[in-house]
Parts: sequence; structure tokens; C-alpha cells
Amino acid sequence: MRSVLRIGGLWLVPPVAALMFLAACAAIESVESPRAVEPPPTELVVTGQMDDMMEFYDSIRKQSPAELSRVYDKAKQSFMRNKSDTNRARLVLLLILPNTSFRDVTSAMHLLNEWPRDSKSANNLQSFRNLLASLLADQQRLSHSIEELSQKLKDEQKRAETLQSQIDAIKSMEKNLLKEL
Repeated sequence: MRSVLRIGGLWLVPPVAALMFLAACAAIESVESPRAVEPPPTELVVTGQMDDMMEFYDSIRKQSPAELSRVYDKAKQSFMRNKSDTNRARLVLLLILPNTSFRDVTSAMHLLNEWPRDSKSANNLQSFRNLLASLLADQQRLSHSIEELSQKLKDEQKRAETLQSQIDAIKSMEKNLLKEL
């Protein structure tokens, strides 16, 4: 026995099933549509200690030497009063600033190496400390290599001058010998 609806000689099962399937799909799409229309969540802008440090560095790069000296003195005093991570990082940034009268990479390295390493502290300044320490260590290593190579160059130049004077002396002796013959 077939359960197919027949009206006027037409078979209605396939078209009715297709309509039901399309209606179900339309219902599913309409349920999902509101989610697709929702705007994506906005990104949370978090400013923290690293942003403050980068803003500080950007501001000191643009200052005159006199202003930099005042900022350096103030940062040094702030660090002496309160040895916080922020004060330490600011002082280090000032100490490594190129072309300043107070530039002192050795002191900056000392401050970085003496920076307390709290296990509970998971802030970005600890990562920043590690980055600066490794960069400054590389810079010091390269500076020492340059100094050594510079000294070797001076030694070789002196040796070349000595050899040239010996050559000149031998040439002079040859000329004198040829004149006598």
C-alpha cells in the first residue's frame, strides 16, 4: 500500500517533500541570521607599563640636552626614593640613550642585573628587562671586540711602519753600495 497523494493523476510526494525540506532550511537560516548580523566583539585596548615606557622613551628622544639632563636627574632621584620597576626602567632607558652626557651602559647593565626577579611578577617589565639586558650585553661584547680589533690594527700599523723604515734603510744601503762601485 502506497501512501502517495494523488490528485488528478499527479504524484505529490516528491514536490511536497521538497517544499518541506526548503521550509526547514529557511527556518534554520532565520535562526542563524541574528548571530551573523551581530557585530564582532571590539578588541579591548589595554595600556600598561610597557606602553608607558615606550611613550616615555619616545618623549625623551625628542628633548634637548638640557631638558634630558633635568629628566635624568629627576629619574635618578625618583629611583633613589622608590626602587620600583617603573623607576628602574626609566632610569635604564635614560642611561642607554645615545649621544647624552650621562650615557652609561655599564650602570644600566648593573641596574638590569640587580632588578629583582619576583616569581609572582608576570608583568611586561620583566620581559622588557630581559630584552634590554641581552641587547646591552651583546652591545658591550661588540664594543669590546671593536676595541680589541682597533688595538690590533694599531699594532699592525706600527709593525708596517717599522718594516717600511727597515725597507727604506736597506734601499739606502743598496744605493750607497752602488755609488761606491
